[in-house]
Amino acid sequence: MTTTQLEVNLVPAPAARLLPRLLSDTRYALTGLPLAVASVIVAVTPFAAGLGLAVVWIGVPLLIFAMAVARRFADLERARIATVLGTAVRRPAYPTTIKARLTHPQSWRDVAHALLRWIPSTIAFVLTATWWSAMLGSLTWGAWGWSLPDGPGNHELPELLGITDSYGGIVLFYLALSVVFAITLPAVVRGAAVLEARFGRALLIRA
Repeated sequence: MTTTQLEVNLVPAPAARLLPRLLSDTRYALTGLPLAVASVIVAVTPFAAGLGLAVVWIGVPLLIFAMAVARRFADLERARIATVLGTAVRRPAYPTTIKARLTHPQSWRDVAHALLRWIPSTIAFVLTATWWSAMLGSLTWGAWGWSLPDGPGNHELPELLGITDSYGGIVLFYLALSVVFAITLPAVVRGAAVLEARFGRALLIRA
């Protein structure tokens, strides 16, 4: 992957397509972590049990089941990756016999993706959720900030920074902060989605 290709994927889209792209990337980043958790439970757990029992052949059916489930998760992720990278993701050719599938490199890559995808998925989820929450929370602070405790030990960020301690000043501070998060939101969410998508593509489209 060249630097030029990476830059193309991280460059914000024209204004007319910015919101659809942002919403699509947000959906991809926020749904990746639940899918990662599901893949660990449904695919990796029986796979680990199958490996432990493979020496007595009892685990072979578990391995077959786990690889089949991992392949379904891999197919789903290939479709999701295409929405982020904007290109069709080719599905590798899998062998037709069970024995060949157990030894086929792509079957093992599918399992590896099911096992490891939680790492980029967590990063993408946290970044996306944090930026959206910070932007929306800052933008609407004036509507609910009055309900927060206002005791001697309770201070808002602008108070701690020594900027202002008036309610109106704090509202303006958070409005300005929401603008910062709004401006950087598309790039952060795009970067998070691309990170997760490239991880999946590295494991799922190699023949």
